[in-house]
Amino acid sequence: MSPRSRLIAHTWEAVYTAEFTLDQVRQRGTMIATTLVERGWGCLVAYDTRFMGNLFARAINADLNTCGVRSRLATSPTPLPAVYHALDRKLSDCALVVTARKRPYYYNGLVLIAPAPGIALITGTSESQFPFAPLIDSSLAPVDQPDLRADYLELLRSAVDLDLIRRVSLTIFVDAMNGTAAGIFPALLGEGGQTRAIEINREPDPLFGKVTPHPGETGLNRLKKLVRESDSHVGLAISADGTALAVVDKSGEQLEPTELALLLGGYLARQYRHRGSLVAPLSAAESALCGAKMTAWEETSGVKAELMINPNARIAELLGQERPGLLLGVSTDGEISIGRMATYPDAILAGLLVAEMIARSGGSLRALIESQRELLK
Repeated sequence: MSPRSRLIAHTWEAVYTAEFTLDQVRQRGTMIATTLVERGWGCLVAYDTRFMGNLFARAINADLNTCGVRSRLATSPTPLPAVYHALDRKLSDCALVVTARKRPYYYNGLVLIAPAPGIALITGTSESQFPFAPLIDSSLAPVDQPDLRADYLELLRSAVDLDLIRRVSLTIFVDAMNGTAAGIFPALLGEGGQTRAIEINREPDPLFGKVTPHPGETGLNRLKKLVRESDSHVGLAISADGTALAVVDKSGEQLEPTELALLLGGYLARQYRHRGSLVAPLSAAESALCGAKMTAWEETSGVKAELMINPNARIAELLGQERPGLLLGVSTDGEISIGRMATYPDAILAGLLVAEMIARSGGSLRALIESQRELLK
């Protein structure tokens, strides 16, 4: 297969006031602007819920416009999958997002999403020839602001059987981790159905409750307690940037990333006839999955599983093929990519598919887990 054009994310992250300063951000913005003008590219500017992220984004957008870049600022905090979707729809040539993704609250950063060849997120040795406007300046209020979340919600409605989820009468707790996924599940599932999507940690909090907004690096104690004590069907926790997912069953048990990958990958192959490799991280505790046990799972599911210490490069390779060779990939950072639906990590889409899988099984995630564990014994 010939490789296809893929968007590449370039990241710079730094601690507030130590390195992440307005001067550093704007120097990087104007250096990027020089290359964008040379290539004739437009740019979307977006941000998450981190401290003053909207103001930094507004300043960057103004600076890019001053430098001659066709730049547009998002209307609200936006999940990274929604930014990728906007670029897939050709709303712009690239995007610059003010975010430190899943890093602790005292970080912020920039993510530049652009086609290859990439643009470095570095500062120049000389000062910009354009004077910087004040950080807060009402005269610079942007007038052309795309609603990236609304377009993204339409994508999710077309990708997942929401009617099925609503009919089965599920109770789903969603921990938005004070990030960009807040409000999405209730908006999609609360439209006259029987299923309840109850969000926690949904209020914007620039400090994320002083925990790392990554479901794989926090205990999720509140979510586990609520799911267990309310006899709910499932708990979903989504990282602040919308790329990493954790799943908690009705007993309060948090599934290991590889176990979740096998469950969801098998469902995609069975229900949607998706094909390709399943790629997931292999921890020392999960090394027993190799060999005959994994062969039994592969024969039952019809899916080739590739479990490895560092799956990131393999995921990128399979996503870069003309027809994605990736069924489902989980990175070492817990980001979930579903190759036939998106060429970027999207935990919100994955979480909705988990809910769909549970609804199709009659509401019992535990039964699905036990059936898979029995196969892997």
